[in-house]
Amino acid sequence: MEIIDKEEVRKAEEQTPEGKKKKLLSTIGTIVFFVILGIAYYFLDHYHVFSGEPYPLRMGNVTVIPGETKVQELLQAGYELSDREHGEFMSDMGGYYYSEVIDTTAEADSHSYYPLILVKDGIAYANVTIYNANDWGKKPLPECVISKLEVAAFHEDSDQTSFQDIPLSEMTKEAISAKVGAEPEIWESGACVWEKGKYSLRLDADDSASGRMIISEYELN
Repeated sequence: MEIIDKEEVRKAEEQTPEGKKKKLLSTIGTIVFFVILGIAYYFLDHYHVFSGEPYPLRMGNVTVIPGETKVQELLQAGYELSDREHGEFMSDMGGYYYSEVIDTTAEADSHSYYPLILVKDGIAYANVTIYNANDWGKKPLPECVISKLEVAAFHEDSDQTSFQDIPLSEMTKEAISAKVGAEPEIWESGACVWEKGKYSLRLDADDSASGRMIISEYELN
């Protein structure tokens, strides 16, 4: 009885012109499959098919869409970035003054996020979280994306912040629910939270520690 080594036969067939052609086509097919898969994932993620729908907030002359809006857009609107370490309470102002701002030529570490303060002339207008989703390298701060925006009643020009034309001072559970077409989850703290995929909108009531606050966020993980 002749013993046939199937592995040797397979290797021999691969060396024939027909075998090489099949192997090449198989390799090309695999590459094309993963390219198409990557493109599909990119578009599905960026066009909210899987990630849900964002909750844009309007601040004066700029609209912030967490997960999309870059720091550069806020810089162009006249804002600067600072952090809590640079804040000094000024009794005559009744709030914090941020004497230093972050150098926007600096770079953010790969796959990292930074909770910061959005300021103009040292006065806080909002809290923001920016992130660099790049796993392979650093990225200049202006190219980083906003993942969360928090605006409270005590922030400067908070009355200029709105969600779908509802100013912060008029934001209520009923008003926002009517706009988004959904009822929120109610937390024990009394905060109302609306969620769509990776996006969420949180409204804190007037009696919270910071007064009325609206928070729009894109979940990073």
